[in-house]
Amino acid sequence: MKAFHRAQANPDVGKRVGDFSREGVELAACANTTKAQNVTLAGLLPGFVSAEKGGVVRLAELQSQGYLYLRP
Repeated sequence: MKAFHRAQANPDVGKRVGDFSREGVELAACANTTKAQNVTLAGLLPGFVSAEKGGVVRLAELQSQGYLYLRP
């Protein structure tokens, strides 16, 4: 998640995140990770929302709706 911290983000990453967000891609930040890294949504690049139950739970919710998780 550090790549998406507003203060440390590479300008190219910031541009891509902005492009994705404008195209309607939901950028969910794991609430557990933001808490562990002591960062707020305001400290991340614009467009992020919080995955309040955690990232793993959010992935499971999306998979139950028919989305696929592809691990690089």
